[in-house]
Amino acid sequence: MSAARNKMSGLVRSGEDRKGFLFKSNVILLLVLFMIIFVVPVLPNQREFLVSTLLCILVISGLYAADFSRTAFKILSTTGTLVILATIMNLLFPGIQNLNPLVFLLNTLFFLVVTVALVVHVARAREVDSSALLSAINSYLLIGLSLSILCLILDLIVPGSFAQVNASESGFSTFLYYGFVTLTTLGYGDITPSTELAKSLAAFTALFGQLYLVIIMALIIGKYLKGKKSDE
Repeated sequence: MSAARNKMSGLVRSGEDRKGFLFKSNVILLLVLFMIIFVVPVLPNQREFLVSTLLCILVISGLYAADFSRTAFKILSTTGTLVILATIMNLLFPGIQNLNPLVFLLNTLFFLVVTVALVVHVARAREVDSSALLSAINSYLLIGLSLSILCLILDLIVPGSFAQVNASESGFSTFLYYGFVTLTTLGYGDITPSTELAKSLAAFTALFGQLYLVIIMALIIGKYLKGKKSDE
C-alpha cells in the first residue's frame, strides 16, 4: 500500500496551494470535453479537422488539470508534444497507413495518465471543493472518451468488430456515442460487439464505468462527511 502511495505521489502533488489555477484548468478541460462529446457529433462538416484540433487542445489542457510533479510534467509535456505532432501529421497526410490508429492510441494513453492524476487529486484533496468535483467529472468523461477511442481503434485494426457500424465510414462520433452508452450500461443495442475481443472490451467498459462511480462517490462522500465533522 505504501509503495503504491509513493508511486502516486511521484505523479502528482497535493495541489493545495494551486486550487484556483487547477479550478480554471479543469473548467477549460470540461469545456473541451463538452465540445468533443456533445457538439462535434451534431456538426455536418469539417468534423475531422475539428476533432483533431480539439484533441490537441485537450492534451494541452490535460497537462495543467492536475498538479503534476516536475518530473511527471516534463515526461508528459514531451509525450504530449509527440501526440500533438502525430495528430497534426495525420490531419495533413491522411493517406499514411496505420497512422490514424496510432494517433488515437497515443491520445488514449495520454488521457488515461491524466485520468489517473485527476482521480489521485480527488483522493488526496482535504475537502470536497470545486476543483475536486470538477476533477471527478473530468476523469469520468475522459474514461468514456478513452474507451470510446479504444473501440474505434479495434474496429480500424479488425474491421467488423462491431455490427451495424464501420470505423472507416462512421468515424469518431459514432464510437463516441457507443462508448458512453456502454459506459453507463444504457445499451440501446443498435451497435453490438461481434468479435470476442470486442465483447471483452464492451464488458470491461460497462463494468469499469460502474466501479468508477462507486469508488469516486465513496471518496467524495467520505471527505464531505469528514469535513462536516471537523467543522462541528
